[in-house]
Amino acid sequence: MDTNERLDAVIVGGGLAGMCAAWDLRDRNVIVLESADRVGGRLRSERRGDNWLNWGGHVFSGPGSVTDRFLTESNTTAKQVGGRLASVNLNGKTLTSGGIETFPFRLPLTLDARISLITTGLRLRYAVWKYGQVAEPIPGEDPADRQVRILGFRDNESFSDFLGNVPRDVRDLFSATVTRSSGETTEVAAGYGIGYFHQVWDRKSGLSRNIMGGSATFTQNMAAALGDRVHLNAAATHVEQDKDGVTVRWTENGTEHEVRAAHAIVATQAHVTRKIVAGLPEDLQAALDFIRYGPYVVGAVLTNETSPMPWDELYALATPRRSFSMMFNTANARRTGETGGRAKGGSLMVYSAANDARALADVPDAEIAERYRADLVDIYPQLRDVIEDVVIHRWSHGTCYPRVGRSKLQSTITQRTGRIHLAGDFLGTWYTETAAATGAAAARRVREAS
Repeated sequence: MDTNERLDAVIVGGGLAGMCAAWDLRDRNVIVLESADRVGGRLRSERRGDNWLNWGGHVFSGPGSVTDRFLTESNTTAKQVGGRLASVNLNGKTLTSGGIETFPFRLPLTLDARISLITTGLRLRYAVWKYGQVAEPIPGEDPADRQVRILGFRDNESFSDFLGNVPRDVRDLFSATVTRSSGETTEVAAGYGIGYFHQVWDRKSGLSRNIMGGSATFTQNMAAALGDRVHLNAAATHVEQDKDGVTVRWTENGTEHEVRAAHAIVATQAHVTRKIVAGLPEDLQAALDFIRYGPYVVGAVLTNETSPMPWDELYALATPRRSFSMMFNTANARRTGETGGRAKGGSLMVYSAANDARALADVPDAEIAERYRADLVDIYPQLRDVIEDVVIHRWSHGTCYPRVGRSKLQSTITQRTGRIHLAGDFLGTWYTETAAATGAAAARRVREAS
């Protein structure tokens, strides 16, 4: 490109936040710099015929959300998750039906564990109800104020503190869900962990849709419309502002580039932002250092069954003490409203998170795939002859999770920084919705300043 040309904005990062920002500025003179060889960031999927494999973010907000607008405008099809969200496999028994309040009586537990699961479950039910009250939007309220309120809910203790001294079965059961955040229960703020159960038990309020064709379809559709303004294998190395604009330097396919722009939208993970952006206020630098991302090892499983299977009506299954923490039926959206008989095949996603993922650092992918396959077959013997492929992907920096005390940093981490605008899921707690919303907000600030 002509490095003497002054751009309206440079978007650093081609994940969901960056692509949403670029989409809203597609009528302006902008470029997107993505260090990988594809857009999407932690939205990663691959089509396999009528099915798809998924290794990253896979649930999205419903009608009326910021995400919904981007889905509609980019002609990306999303369907409501119809399968059951609260299921469990523990001590050799799988429960995928009935109310969760019956689980303490139906799972194979000792008397102490059974009583503890009942009392802990009641405490969690109440906490989820309180979380729902806190999270309820107020008409006319700035969403930023609502986010501060949610972050502050039970932010002074960890989820492990909230659980207290409970039997191993009870702790492992709840941990299987909370470590979905990529953090251990001793690290994750109690309110954030409680919020996970709020999503599971009240799907109207949470992330409830899957993208047909795989989550990466979303950002790929936006990239296709943006064309050659999206630069792949383009790693930003320096972003710095002055009173007249922003200078951005990057390396693209081994060649160094520099460009001037009126603004920069930096939509990278917090630790990357901290590294490449010069001159940020010291309090913001410290806040970015506070943000944590845990690791995942993810297995995407392609199946080729031709008849109904027992997991068809299931979306999420907690699997404490298995080689993976949870199983998702990512083809469930295909089953919703299916007519003319069951379509062939499907796909599942399993993962190990936090310390379980760290323990797999030196284990070869092939061995992990075999461990995952063995546990899947043990849970569902029907899978023995229908698993066609298991593909492993590792994330060293997965989801960002609020640690204890995170709420105190919100005003710092969302402060205005002149011509440099930050975007990304680390700015809030709504995952893909936060990414989309902060990307849109950054683009809006660029327009307002023009």
